[in-house]
Amino acid sequence: MEPLKSVAIVSNLTKSGTREVADLLEKLCRDRKVEVCLTEEFPCPNDFLKGLDACFSVGGDGTLLNLLEESIAHEVPVAGVGLGKMGFLATLSPDELATALPPLLMGEFKIRRRSLIECRDHKGMQKLALNDLVVKSGATGRLGRFSVFCGNELVADYASDGIVFSTPTGSTAYNLAAGGPIVHPEADVILMTPISAHSLTSRPLVFPAGVNLRIEFEENSASPHVSADGREAFPVPAIFPLEIFVSSQTFPLIEANGRSHFRVLRNKLKWG
Repeated sequence: MEPLKSVAIVSNLTKSGTREVADLLEKLCRDRKVEVCLTEEFPCPNDFLKGLDACFSVGGDGTLLNLLEESIAHEVPVAGVGLGKMGFLATLSPDELATALPPLLMGEFKIRRRSLIECRDHKGMQKLALNDLVVKSGATGRLGRFSVFCGNELVADYASDGIVFSTPTGSTAYNLAAGGPIVHPEADVILMTPISAHSLTSRPLVFPAGVNLRIEFEENSASPHVSADGREAFPVPAIFPLEIFVSSQTFPLIEANGRSHFRVLRNKLKWG
């Protein structure tokens, strides 16, 4: 890749140690004559990434997820500097900045195009998610009753707390906690995992990209909550049924040369 000439640093000050890491990141960039635009506003202002070569997100995975729409709108790749406990999306850790950042600024990195889930409600409102779209029962303590279709064919009816629809990138997030499989991030699929299903035979399913899933719920049930990457998906309640599919858009994630997906899994999940 070409050397980076201008970068954004987006800091989430709710994370302990963020300012110190951001200060070091800024110094390392400026020492190498890289132009730096800084913000501690979170989420970052509209059009903050416009015209820049890359963005560094300082915080946890949630900080990076908040940059999704800005990054896609301006085609700016993002590198996460992970301060969270898991940080599967992080490109760098704070303790390796001094050694790993200079080669990256010189262009020694790859841009991985991560797949996205797109959700569209019955009124045409749309939302993208890098990790997952979650539909949960709208009544506290009550099972939701959902029907999922693949195209025009019924997949199954579910009595559950909800359903997680996940990208491969998000397979290590809510999907994993709900008992779903870990999927390589380059796989072109969409995952569906029921949450606390009221049936021992309800199991996660994997669908190929190119299919349209549709989710409906019983009319006498409380209106479900819909979230994308852990935040409310729409400014007003979604109108069901929902369509869920792999988007034609992708998210540009910066990956340092030599990064190993399986090494990350071994380290984060404490595998032998």
